[in-house]
Amino acid sequence: MNTLQPAEVRPDAFVLTGSFLVVCRAPLYLAELARRGLKILLITPSAWREEALAAAQDPEHPAHAIDEFAFVDGDVGRENSYVPGVISAARRWRERYRLVGAYAVGETQVEPTGLLADALGVPTPGLRATRACRSKYLQRWYLPEFSPASLIVSGEDRAGLDPQAVRYPAVVKPAGRHSSSGVETVDGPDALLAQLATYPEHETVLVEEKIAGQEYSVESLVQGGRIIFASATRKDTTDSHARTFVELSHTVPSDRPGDEAALLEANARLLAGLDFRDGIAHAEWRIDAEGRPFLMEVAARTPGDGLCVLYELATGAPLEPQIVKIALGEPAAYPAPVRVARQVYLEHAPGVLRDVTVEGFDTVPAWVGDGGLWPRIEPGAATEGPALRAVFVHKDRGAVLGELRSSEDRAVSFFIDAPTVAELDALEERVREAITVTTAAPAQPLPESITHVLVGYSPVMLGKLDGRLPTDSVLVLEEPAVIEARALEDLAQRHPCVGALLPAPSQDEEHPDRITAAVPRPARVRVVVPVVEYGVVVAAALAEDWGLPGAGPKAARVLRDKGLLRAALAGTDLAQPDWAVVGSAEAVAAFRAAHGGLAVLKPANRQASLGVQLLGPKDDVQAAWEHTTGADEPALRAQYPGTARFMVEERLHGPEVSVEAVVHEGVLGFTNITAKNVLDSRYPVETGHTVPADLPQESAAQLREALAQLAQTIGFRSGVLHSEWILAEGDGRPHLVECAGRMPGGGITVLIDLGYDTDILDALLHVLEGRGPVEPLPARRAAAVRFLTAGPGRVEAITGTAEARDAEGVHELHLAVAPGDDVRPTTSSWDRAGYVIATGPDAAAAAGNAERAVALIEIRTSAVEPAGRRAGAAAEGTQR
Repeated sequence: MNTLQPAEVRPDAFVLTGSFLVVCRAPLYLAELARRGLKILLITPSAWREEALAAAQDPEHPAHAIDEFAFVDGDVGRENSYVPGVISAARRWRERYRLVGAYAVGETQVEPTGLLADALGVPTPGLRATRACRSKYLQRWYLPEFSPASLIVSGEDRAGLDPQAVRYPAVVKPAGRHSSSGVETVDGPDALLAQLATYPEHETVLVEEKIAGQEYSVESLVQGGRIIFASATRKDTTDSHARTFVELSHTVPSDRPGDEAALLEANARLLAGLDFRDGIAHAEWRIDAEGRPFLMEVAARTPGDGLCVLYELATGAPLEPQIVKIALGEPAAYPAPVRVARQVYLEHAPGVLRDVTVEGFDTVPAWVGDGGLWPRIEPGAATEGPALRAVFVHKDRGAVLGELRSSEDRAVSFFIDAPTVAELDALEERVREAITVTTAAPAQPLPESITHVLVGYSPVMLGKLDGRLPTDSVLVLEEPAVIEARALEDLAQRHPCVGALLPAPSQDEEHPDRITAAVPRPARVRVVVPVVEYGVVVAAALAEDWGLPGAGPKAARVLRDKGLLRAALAGTDLAQPDWAVVGSAEAVAAFRAAHGGLAVLKPANRQASLGVQLLGPKDDVQAAWEHTTGADEPALRAQYPGTARFMVEERLHGPEVSVEAVVHEGVLGFTNITAKNVLDSRYPVETGHTVPADLPQESAAQLREALAQLAQTIGFRSGVLHSEWILAEGDGRPHLVECAGRMPGGGITVLIDLGYDTDILDALLHVLEGRGPVEPLPARRAAAVRFLTAGPGRVEAITGTAEARDAEGVHELHLAVAPGDDVRPTTSSWDRAGYVIATGPDAAAAAGNAERAVALIEIRTSAVEPAGRRAGAAAEGTQR
């Protein structure tokens, strides 16, 4: 039952709806609402949950201004699917807020937002407008005078369609999609039937005559049913040379004024026919050879691509504040253009995106990616000369670029403006010549012998697989930048099991769907293995797409970001330190001050203790921030922009352990607990592990139960979990430090194999190949690793290694440095100088054997500033 609070105690709030990314790419909406002191409530698809909640905690992110989120489920191809979720969220909010306005920033939730606003009595385009603007066939029904001849074809009607009755060429378009998705020209009956077969059965499509002629859009600001501003935009599309209709340029205002009067007159009649009341309309038109305007489609929301940027460049004023005014019922006005602005999307050669360069202009490309925020583009003065304002790269390095079939396939665009059309055209030609988009040739067909796909490169894992898998049975997916940095081009020659190395966006966590487009499914594939930390998300996406066991995309994404993991576990029985996602040294200092002068600063999505620092009351927070934000692994991690995130946490004290488990369909099977030794310094680098940990049965049971609850909460399906915990001083209760969805590093896999007489890699393959669970095993002995460290400087000599190898219980000794190498201070796992692995009848004996062997080794360094390679970089035998 809904019980409204009295109006005087409910704060004023405004509801925004649409894609979280689209809203954040238009931060002026948020700024305008926040400036008025309104609570900002966002309704967005559920797929954005983890990213939105994490971003909202970052003071530097636009989402920090959002007060509450509601996450709803729906499908752009199913009509009305978002309505229940949006109305349900609004009902809850109506009990606690006075909802004074609502606006749909994105396409998918225009109709439910119209219903919401209508019930609240706040400004809205109107029920007819919002319903018809979300359905192309309703636009044909309400606006027949502007409509091409068309057929409405629902799923059940397709079998009865007579393709001979259609006039060709024809255009086939889904009724509810956007971004030109699924829109194609067909030239005859066979092509029509083939195209119709590509749409889901539930999706309604239009088949209509193709209108030849120039394409435009008209953007209109409407208040109280009166048009207060309208302007035409000229467009170029791929239709000029292809079967698709992807937009390649927008010019604001239109540089063909001869069509403007007909367009604006038709657009005014369109708005009247839809009874459009309050908001912005974006209508797309074509003018045929006789000068008659035909409506392609119309939307009741902000135009997409960079049109808002173009209007600001052309007029000097942003659109968004006026849209907010209209939505709040405040008087709005917008100036006429004083310059001509254009956004141009460049076509590209298919292949793997390597680089984008600009010659002859003082402009550096901004790699914004599909999921990144756009940098602010400032308008110039009305009298300023022609200017290149920005070059955006809408994909990441390593993305596979294919044919332009929808707006999402475009890779590079630039923004220009000028006082006159002639100057603008001349500038466009110069900029086109200045920009080079470099792509690599598409990958060759994969060998038919491929059965195992590894996401990421590990020499240790490949060395093991060489002895147990057939020749040419493994496909390795790795980032192009990593292949180049680690000289992996001859990987198939190094390892007999490798049938192919494929450059691919294996670390593109924001857009894991790209990997499914980049990698064809091998006909005999049985398993997808997440090999490295940065490949966990993509491995889960591939396994999901190919119908193979894996972590599951949602769980993988949560495990790759410590902030998302903390958020996912909030409110459960699992103990965690207090935490916050931070974007500045000031935020770190404030957190530390609120927690007794102690804190842990760490990257949210790195590995190997990289950048992790323990801060005390007197530590320089600015210096610590610079160290953590600057810590990176350029040879191991692809440089996707905008992905770095940082956290600060409460300091906990107590023994540290990790729990490794082989999980089958959400159920823990084989489980091991590892005791950890940590460097006593500001940088908590692990200096040793012992398997199995010597713990009381009660503590071991609590740890296993906690990991089982973690797996269930995040929905982890199948694979290996490697979780790290602190047994807090006092009650000894396990507190989660972090958890990874891949094999552990630091030699733990070797220790497990030695301690349990097992093969943890075989166990992982067992569950990922769908062969069932891996049951728990009793420990046969104990095993321990102790890492070598050295003082910073140049290595002069290493002694005692022969004696250490012959010491009691020693199983393996590895050095990561040699005389002449430069050693850095030990601030991450990569700075360790080597390791010794030893066994013994119990944990104490194994640890003692390893420690005595380490004590025999001396690494002598000179007191000089290190200038060479990082010591731990070669220690791949224990790290991956």
